[in-house]
Amino acid sequence: MKKVYCGGRFCFDYLRDGYLDEAAKDYRAVLLGSTELLLQRSDGVRIHENAEYIGPFYFETDGMQDRDIVQTEWEMVQGCTDAVFLLDSASCPGTVCELTAASMLGKRVHVFYLRDKAETESLLHTPCWYPILHSLSVNAHTHIYACDNHEDAVEKIIATVRKW
Repeated sequence: MKKVYCGGRFCFDYLRDGYLDEAAKDYRAVLLGSTELLLQRSDGVRIHENAEYIGPFYFETDGMQDRDIVQTEWEMVQGCTDAVFLLDSASCPGTVCELTAASMLGKRVHVFYLRDKAETESLLHTPCWYPILHSLSVNAHTHIYACDNHEDAVEKIIATVRKW
């Protein structure tokens, strides 16, 4: 049974009006088939017969602090067999940290990144080229997938995970 960790920015905030509509578009909610499952803490959710989603979950509890989130997600990265990352912008330091950690731990890493033809520092054409190339260099179990836009990335992630 694969234990899947799915990193990437949460592009919604529960303190903002309409966050449930935005959360429903998150690739993890799509993968889980439920926004509600993404928004509550769980030890894992069966995606299909060969894979279980172990996190992250977007949840808030009274007294929860930022360091609690970091610790919880670090434990999830350590416990996963496969780590999936959606790199859709350069403003994702937590995701880059998790990608680096999963790579250094030798996890099976799957990086889905959005191409940006304006980005010319790398042949990957993404502002996240450095952590992607680092992952490839330290972990032979790293797979990268170029995506044209967010919708393309979500489709590729879902198709990839469903094949497992």
